[in-house]
Amino acid sequence: MGKNYYKNSLNIFNSDFAMKANLTEKDKFYADFWEKNHIYQKILSKRYNSPRFILHDGPPYANGDIHIGHALNKVLKDIIVRYKTMAGFYSPFVPGWDTHGLPIENKIINQIESKSVLEIRKKSNEFANSQILAQMLQFKKLNLLTDFKKIYKTNTPDYEAKQLKLFKKMVGDGLVYRALKPIFWSPSSQSALAEAEIEYLIHKSPSLFISFNIKKGNNFVNINDKLVIWTTTPWTLIANSGVAVGLNFNYIRLKSGENFYILAENLLEKLSTTFGWKDYKIIASFTGKSILGIEYLHPIFEKFCPVVSGKHVTLDAGSGLVHLAPLFGEDDYWIGRENNLEMVMHVNDDGKFNENAGQFSGLFYADSNKLITEFLDKKSAILNLSFIKHSFPHDWRTLKPVIYRGTPQWFVSVEKIKKKLENAIEKIDFPEIWLKNRLKKMIIDRKDWLISRQRSWGIPLIIFYDQNKKPVLDKPEIFDHIISLVEKHGSSIWYEKTVDELLPREYQNLGWTKENNILDVWFDSGVSFLAANIDGEKAPFDIYFEGSDQYRGWFNSSLINSVIYFGFSPYKKLLSHGFVVDSKGNKMSKSKGNGVDPIVILNKYGCDIFRLWVANSEYYNDVVYSESIFEQNVEIYRKIRNTIRFLITNLVDFEPKKYELTEIDLYIYNKIQKLKNEIILNYDQNRFVRVVKIINNFIIEFSNFYLSIVKDILYADKKNSLKRRQIQYNLYEILIVLNIAIAPIMPTTAEEIYYHVQKENKQISVHMEDFFKKSNFDEKLDTKWEKFFQIKNSIYQLIEQKIQAKEIRRPNEVGVLINTKSDFIKSLDLVKLLMVAKVDFCDDKTEILLLNWKKCPRCWNHFEQIDNVCQRCSEVLNETHNTKNN
Repeated sequence: MGKNYYKNSLNIFNSDFAMKANLTEKDKFYADFWEKNHIYQKILSKRYNSPRFILHDGPPYANGDIHIGHALNKVLKDIIVRYKTMAGFYSPFVPGWDTHGLPIENKIINQIESKSVLEIRKKSNEFANSQILAQMLQFKKLNLLTDFKKIYKTNTPDYEAKQLKLFKKMVGDGLVYRALKPIFWSPSSQSALAEAEIEYLIHKSPSLFISFNIKKGNNFVNINDKLVIWTTTPWTLIANSGVAVGLNFNYIRLKSGENFYILAENLLEKLSTTFGWKDYKIIASFTGKSILGIEYLHPIFEKFCPVVSGKHVTLDAGSGLVHLAPLFGEDDYWIGRENNLEMVMHVNDDGKFNENAGQFSGLFYADSNKLITEFLDKKSAILNLSFIKHSFPHDWRTLKPVIYRGTPQWFVSVEKIKKKLENAIEKIDFPEIWLKNRLKKMIIDRKDWLISRQRSWGIPLIIFYDQNKKPVLDKPEIFDHIISLVEKHGSSIWYEKTVDELLPREYQNLGWTKENNILDVWFDSGVSFLAANIDGEKAPFDIYFEGSDQYRGWFNSSLINSVIYFGFSPYKKLLSHGFVVDSKGNKMSKSKGNGVDPIVILNKYGCDIFRLWVANSEYYNDVVYSESIFEQNVEIYRKIRNTIRFLITNLVDFEPKKYELTEIDLYIYNKIQKLKNEIILNYDQNRFVRVVKIINNFIIEFSNFYLSIVKDILYADKKNSLKRRQIQYNLYEILIVLNIAIAPIMPTTAEEIYYHVQKENKQISVHMEDFFKKSNFDEKLDTKWEKFFQIKNSIYQLIEQKIQAKEIRRPNEVGVLINTKSDFIKSLDLVKLLMVAKVDFCDDKTEILLLNWKKCPRCWNHFEQIDNVCQRCSEVLNETHNTKNN
């Protein structure tokens, strides 16, 4: 009989489940399938009466194409939502978009001739909405479990009205105030910035030591003695109105050349080297308190300024005497107020000097440093000029330096509610303590929230000023009236109507004016817990999950707003992920030229490979993207797919039914229960990388051991043999577990697998299935088998030596003599488990026996005596022959 006769008698089946994935085609096919069959809506309907689990989506900014960080974030969220849905929760996912802000406004201003507020707002709104539609199409390619029919946007009237309701409560609680304070000011954006909008970058600044001539001395210092001052911002010297000293620091008066200098004693050694003072003489020593009230000549203008006390003075650097420009530094400001120092503002919104700068007016502040330095040099006031590189605040949008500049702004008093915020943080679930500490530090270190911006595209600060220019904050009915108008017409009503048209009738015609500034965009997004309609669900939501930069952004503003409005955190649990970086650890960005378009990746690899890369990343840290890492995930995917194809193919003739298991099949079944428990545990902990690792490791071990030993029975036994059905039962269990386990991560492949699964009560989609439950795992049974694997490993080392020596080609050619007294080991079918020809036991040593036995041409196993084929194959062939004849 020929080889084909024997081959055709084996249980070898075919399946439509292809070896090649063709994921890009399948993604489109199943995306259409899910949409046409309303799978998302059917899932929500099925789970509607189940416990709730709401992951609230932080809104990305509606400007430009999505980047790989966006895709990482959305996929991580989707894995959670899919898992929770299958685990029995009602978990709708409502995507959101942040629409207001400077990038869009700047883009529109550069495109239109009209600079009217209404035109800017109209065009900005249209542009934001167009960007949402564009980004939505890109997000859809990630196969997210949502239909994008229900979304939230920060530019809709209902959202804006709810945002203003929260603002009204802040005002009513006495948390909102207006003050002239130095704040971060961006000349490049011409707007105030909050701390969350500051990026610290390395910047080159002048390091200038200069002398101020004393014009009113006392018992410790004389007229024309010189105060030694240090500054890295020469441009602020125009606004100088005082010098601060530490009350209890020791200062000295010394002579160098013909001049007398005043500086901190502790800094003398360092400064004498810097100034090149070799021959100097200390004349006197005294505390800072001793020279309070003396006056010096302003370095630029003809006026006298005093020496005052400053708690912020340190001896870490400089000279121990600090130049004060009260409107250009927070400490300077408060010291200026306490000592009634002159408040000079010489810098306009665009960063250029005004008339208060005298001969320097019209200069851009940064360009003035050189000219001011030259001016001081002519007066012989410069002691040393050098340049330093240091961390300096920049506008995070334009990446240009910002300044501290005093302007009248609106603030929310965070200081008043810090204790409430800290208490709220204590009730939040953090998977790692360092995440909690990070948020806590952000809140503790936070100053009052600057909420006003000098822009057009945003939610207006709905505040009126009375005829005396005082803000009207004690009339809640006025706020309610404006909020109702916004709810009907949108926030642009504030700019479309006159003051009297906006006010209730009883407050009209009183000569009032209105505020023209808008609210900080972090206020916009930070109200989403209240303003967004998350399928009717209410805060607190189960989880917030964004990039690590949101500890100072959305996590922060949301927490503050929710504690003010509700008294509790808007999120029960907080998760964050790192940035996507390249193989060298550099953050990916278009400007650096190392950015990667996620759509290009999806088109090349398919969505499931991208999602597998996301799941298989330690997202707590920065996530590395590289071609080699993606190829590693391709291999993992291929291994999973090939294993599943083997399972599907070998279950073609299996009708799902439970069988009593013995020996190795029971051991494997027990392992499957452990696999289920570990998968559930790690999904519950959002440790997707461990889910992938557990599945991958199981498949490797399962393939290398169990599939290797059962192929003989699967292929060569009678179709309906009990042993074959027992094995198939395990294969079926593994198939179901793997199908469900990968569904949250690889929805396309899971759906494709599900089509080939035979089961009772089969749903229209795998994503409508219930996730498997935790099972009883027999630890004792697992331990019991450890002895077998020890023996197997030692035997296979000996077999491998024989193969390397070319004495044999396969393990099933040899016999094995095993030294063991274990009744358990002796009870096993070791010929099958070790895939050898013969097993005997002894009390001496374990060794390999070379046999000259015959190979069965059908099953390829070796036997001492056979006719044409082995006994098992003969029985199968006879039964097949008789069946055909009948």
